Amino acid sequence: MPSKSIEEILKDTKIYQILRPKLVMALPTISLQEALDLMHSEKAGYIVIADEHSKVVGMFTEREVLMNVLKDGVSLTEPVNKYMRKDVHTLKKSDTVGDALNAMFQFNIRHVPLVDDFGQVSGILSIRTIVSFLSELFPTGVFNLPPKADQIHSTIEGG
Repeated sequence: MPSKSIEEILKDTKIYQILRPKLVMALPTISLQEALDLMHSEKAGYIVIADEHSKVVGMFTEREVLMNVLKDGVSLTEPVNKYMRKDVHTLKKSDTVGDALNAMFQFNIRHVPLVDDFGQVSGILSIRTIVSFLSELFPTGVFNLPPKADQIHSTIEGG
């Protein structure tokens, strides 16, 4: 068990300290079919859409697929930029994990693109990465949780 509180850990830990190397990125001109194929082949729930200078111009996630693409009249030959989310919140690798959690909550997102000092894409942080990080810090607490949050045992099992 860490000696710091979870609040201190979230304030002190920088994003670059927990970052996974995977980044799925594409140009805004790819078709919806190409975007879906890329997400499938990379086993990713997102694509960072960036211009030719690696500047973020949008995000295409499973949410956009469910809410916008799976509708009558949508052709998979259309460009992804027609369906991507354009109001993208970015962070830097030097920001804290707490900053990332706040952004994810405030903007209702699961993936935050990371940019360098020049505004170019340098990575991605997902909620899954944060959950993995926290579960590694508090393994006993996480792995001993009951399958259902309201589940209470009437007897002590074991020993």
